[in-house]
Amino acid sequence: MQCFHCGRQVRETTHRQKSYHVEYYRLHTGNTEWDFFINPRQDALPHRYLKLTQPIDIFTCVGCYARPDIRQRLDDDVKGRRSLLDLSAEGDREAHRDSKADGRWTTKRNTD
Repeated sequence: MQCFHCGRQVRETTHRQKSYHVEYYRLHTGNTEWDFFINPRQDALPHRYLKLTQPIDIFTCVGCYARPDIRQRLDDDVKGRRSLLDLSAEGDREAHRDSKADGRWTTKRNTD
């Protein structure tokens, strides 16, 4: 398994007697389309929601999940503003290496 965002290999959660270590989060996403739920009551408005048409699970390492830009991408995906899968198809998901120095995230793009 590897992180969808940075490509880092992640391992299963390890459990100990009094603690556990989490290396990744499994997120449910995929292709969606807007749909409506019609309320049977006459006076109620229909409810609009995103219908998951082709579910896909992705893995996000704890390092990437903590980054504000990644959290924003995930939030945009859940709320239907931008699909996470469309971003990767457009080439927005370039291979890169992330590091945190002096409390700030830096991204070094691979040129291979």
